[in-house]
Amino acid sequence: MKIIQAGIVIIGLLILNYQQSRAQQILVRPYLQPGNSSALSKEEMVILWQTDSVPGNFTVTFSLKGSYNKNLPAKVSSVHLNMEGKTTFLYRARLPKLKLDTLYHYRVQLQEKTIAQDSFQTRTTKPITRFAVLGDFGAGTTQQAAIAYRIAERKPQFVLTTGDNAYEYGLEKDYRANVFPYYLPQPNAPAKGAALMNTIPFYMVIGNHDVRIDSLNKEPGAFAYFYYNDLPMNGPVVQYPPVIKGPAPLVKAFKKNTKPRFPRMSNFSFDYGNVHFICLDANDYANPLDPALIEWLQRDIGSSKADWKIVVFHQPGFNSSKAHYNFQLMRLLSPVFEKLQVNLVLAGHVHNYQRSVPLTFTPAKNETGTQYIVSPEGRVNGTFSLDTLYDGVTRTKPNGIIYIVTGAGGGGLYDPQLNQKPETWKHDLPGNWVPFTKKFISDRHSFTFIETNRNVLTLKQIDLTGKVMDEIVVTR
Repeated sequence: MKIIQAGIVIIGLLILNYQQSRAQQILVRPYLQPGNSSALSKEEMVILWQTDSVPGNFTVTFSLKGSYNKNLPAKVSSVHLNMEGKTTFLYRARLPKLKLDTLYHYRVQLQEKTIAQDSFQTRTTKPITRFAVLGDFGAGTTQQAAIAYRIAERKPQFVLTTGDNAYEYGLEKDYRANVFPYYLPQPNAPAKGAALMNTIPFYMVIGNHDVRIDSLNKEPGAFAYFYYNDLPMNGPVVQYPPVIKGPAPLVKAFKKNTKPRFPRMSNFSFDYGNVHFICLDANDYANPLDPALIEWLQRDIGSSKADWKIVVFHQPGFNSSKAHYNFQLMRLLSPVFEKLQVNLVLAGHVHNYQRSVPLTFTPAKNETGTQYIVSPEGRVNGTFSLDTLYDGVTRTKPNGIIYIVTGAGGGGLYDPQLNQKPETWKHDLPGNWVPFTKKFISDRHSFTFIETNRNVLTLKQIDLTGKVMDEIVVTR
């Protein structure tokens, strides 16, 4: 009997050793996320990667020096993702208590074999930033690859997205097929993409395609936004967050594997250099006038001492395209943004580039003046005031907020026939549209590149060949 038991133990050890020594397939290479750091009083970084069903004994170390003589260990955790009959491991390594304005090196190892080795720069406290913005990009296209390549040429400190990060449905397999291959280590080339996510973080805003399938019963890999991102969680608990439907065991597993990110991560803010960023969930289930959201915006933006305040969300309030014109709910927040002295609003959803003149907007209310009027389609009428004298060259101090649509990051383009033809932008809806669009480029893919230097902000729109299509300077 003892011999049999000993034999079982030996077999078990052999199986365990075989599993751990077997070549493990890395499904997603290690990449960076900013973690739960919002104000410039705390800094951390999170490294994520995904493997097949073979468990691995990973170690992660980080250091101020590339020699790793004074390396520090990071705590590694993992969750099991069971989708479509397959199990994978999603790993996280949190690098806490980092110094700002500092270069770090990191290494991910599996039983002394190096899986990844790279470096990153922590956030800066200096009044200078340099970042790229793109939206509607994770489509698995050659245009997406070219845009990634052009972004890498500009050497941004980070990338900010305006939503629709993974087509078609924001699934786990969509990210693995249409996102990560274009932004992780590889020979940088316009036809392939560029290594970005291994050295700089992506701050992703949630879009409608990221939540397009609301039931785990339909697709167990839905809502992967909350698996693959690790972002600040300083936003409010809103009344109408994303709703996950499906069989109770699947929903329970999803919430366990995304805790504490779901749903808190849908709205967040962070500081970088001299800019305060506010990232919002603008999907149709959300209420822009949610009292908790309004209170948070007033407190969060109102207390910021940053030189620049930039709001980011997916569905634009001001858009002269034919596509998605009617959904204008985010216009309701214009008075709040104006009161809090927001400088710039960035959106996506519409797959082209649009820049407004500086504007202010007062939404129309009912006869009693107690409620804003929203049409069944989502239109919001109101009163516009346009600063038509601002040109971004000789007159650089705007009177109002500049609204940008930057949704040409990789998905199919919208309304190319309207490209640079102002006579075609008009919408015959009294009180709903005025000539607020100054620039409209819809015949090519592009991304936004923004640099701040104290009280000067420079915005460039760059196409997939590297050409600057539009450029403005904003001063305070």
